Amino acid sequence: IMACVSKYVTLSALTVKADRFSSKTSRVRVTSKVDQRRANVIEARLNRTTSGLSSKLTCNFESVYSLRLPSRHCLIHCKAAEDAEVSAVPEPVSTAPAKKPRLPGLDSVRFFLISYIAVGHFIACATKDVTVLKFFSQINVVVGCFFVLSGYVAGYVATELGQYAASPRIENKTEYIMSRLMGYYPLYLLAQLVFLPVFVYADNFYNGPVTTAAHALITFTLSQAWFPAHAELWNAPTWFLSALTFAMVVMPYALGPIAKMTKKSLKVLLGVLTGTSLLAKLAYSYDLNCWSVLEGMLTARTAPNLMVWNLNRFNPFFAVLEVLMGVAACRLVMLDGVDGDKEKDKSPASPVLPLLGMVAVIVARTLGYLPLNDPLTRVLLFLPMFTVFIMRVHRETVYRPDAKSFSSLFAWKPLVYLGTISFPFYILHGPIGQIFYKKVIAMKIWGKVMVGDPKFFIVYLAIVLASSALVHEVFIKNKTVQGWTKSATKGLIGMFP
Repeated sequence: IMACVSKYVTLSALTVKADRFSSKTSRVRVTSKVDQRRANVIEARLNRTTSGLSSKLTCNFESVYSLRLPSRHCLIHCKAAEDAEVSAVPEPVSTAPAKKPRLPGLDSVRFFLISYIAVGHFIACATKDVTVLKFFSQINVVVGCFFVLSGYVAGYVATELGQYAASPRIENKTEYIMSRLMGYYPLYLLAQLVFLPVFVYADNFYNGPVTTAAHALITFTLSQAWFPAHAELWNAPTWFLSALTFAMVVMPYALGPIAKMTKKSLKVLLGVLTGTSLLAKLAYSYDLNCWSVLEGMLTARTAPNLMVWNLNRFNPFFAVLEVLMGVAACRLVMLDGVDGDKEKDKSPASPVLPLLGMVAVIVARTLGYLPLNDPLTRVLLFLPMFTVFIMRVHRETVYRPDAKSFSSLFAWKPLVYLGTISFPFYILHGPIGQIFYKKVIAMKIWGKVMVGDPKFFIVYLAIVLASSALVHEVFIKNKTVQGWTKSATKGLIGMFP
């Protein structure tokens, strides 16, 4: 009863104020037709407010004061009515983006890819066994997985889970590009400076000081992938970063439209990207008539046409296609359950089958059962299976977090740590390998080249692994370095508003 009395006093005060305002409004002199219409609108609103307040007051007091003493049943009834009124008010819909679970398995996948490529770059220095060389020389097939995986992670971070929307982090295009660039350039720069004597000595020995200076400019600006004959300057594997840098420039402009696509449109996009990449590979294969060549076993002299081959494998445009494939694949998983999609209700498929398929492709080419060249194998077989593989790892991680699934093996902490140090491993294995295996450098330092010794090759890999862990702990995790990187990123953003 006291609550109703309090409500009555409040509503009565509002009614008095409304009446006073209405009387003042009625005395306003109308000077035009516009004023007349405004006055009519105000008066209509006041009439509705006053009548609503009156009806509410009448209802409240008829329900309470018609009883001399409220009974227990009446109080319970009134309480139930009040609760029903409150529950009838719709809950506010949260527009906050859903929290994304971490995907540690993808870090482990990255380590296995990098390990294969690192071995493939220098395996010829350890053995002359043709079968072993064929198995590890298919790095031009496997490296495409790096671009797809990079796009997959970028799409996961920069788009919203369960929504047709991109993350606000891509709104400032310059900030996005510079922050991605500074995510890997500091370590790249460190390797450039630490191994500068090695790079300069070898380059100057073969090409002279002027050409060496030009090559320094190309490599320090990460533009080497645009030069087919010079993409592997100095630290050869880092042509990948050069191509990836261009892809990162494209990403903030592509992520927004891709984030708005439905699953059907994403599948069409995957088909278009794959078809565009395939067209270039078909042109290479047809023009040079090299449909069944195992390019990893060829040298610069035995390759059908080195410039055309390098243009196909190094050009950043083709890297962008594969990065966008990764984005589209990631969005297909992130949209599970949206608009009536039933993917969440299904038991996630195991990634074992596509993994076995990828291994089977490498083995079949090694043994001669699959006479298909590197570019066609990459776009027709390996990348589609790898894309399915990481999508299944993603779904198993999210939909079966507590189960002992195959993907949980990739989340094993030692493997995740190896995945964490995989980027230093990738950056360092090239220049450390030059110290032991590049003739002009090894002869200067050791007086011999460490070729033909499989045992020393194991030592070389151990040195690279230990160096990677050291760089990760001392350089990448260093607070001073992180502060410098953050300051440099802000400076670069200020230069390109």
